[in-house]
Amino acid sequence: MPEEKVVMYESPEAASIQTVTGWVGADGRFWGKDEHMARYCGATHRRCEKNPEHPIFEVRRWCEQCYAESRKAKFAAMPVKEWAGEPLVIFDGDQYFFDEDSLRDFLIDSDIDLADLQLCICEPNMPREIDPSDVFCDDLPEDGEIRDEQVVAAFDLLNEVIRQSEPLSWSEGKFVASLSQSLIDEIVAARRAA
Repeated sequence: MPEEKVVMYESPEAASIQTVTGWVGADGRFWGKDEHMARYCGATHRRCEKNPEHPIFEVRRWCEQCYAESRKAKFAAMPVKEWAGEPLVIFDGDQYFFDEDSLRDFLIDSDIDLADLQLCICEPNMPREIDPSDVFCDDLPEDGEIRDEQVVAAFDLLNEVIRQSEPLSWSEGKFVASLSQSLIDEIVAARRAA
């Protein structure tokens, strides 16, 4: 067995003074060759990389103009589907409509130009079935399974109820809602009368 080399604490072999070059952020943190992180940590604002003509923005945020343009492009690329009474939501918003009356009332009272209306058909958020092996994974032995038939039967019954459940909530879907012309005409007439 080879002998281990002994290096004493006071020895010049234990440590030496070196000159190090690298990027340092405004907070004094050394980043070595990583100029981007040094600048990111030291700056408060930056220019848009995609379009330098956009207004400057805070470093820890995004260019709001680019974000708005990307969301507009996403909406424009979504397929259109005739609205059949499903819940609706304003694109990228939290204003939901669960029936035609609430949608009609909102549109009559709002100043939104109907040509600029961005309505999406919602998709249901259904409850997920429960796997007892997942629930008790910390308590079961490795590669173990639940042996108690009553527990398994109870989970089967619960999962049957879950499969028959109504949606827990609704989320923005993949389709733009196309409103019927009669509804649009009704809203336009009500706005004129108001």
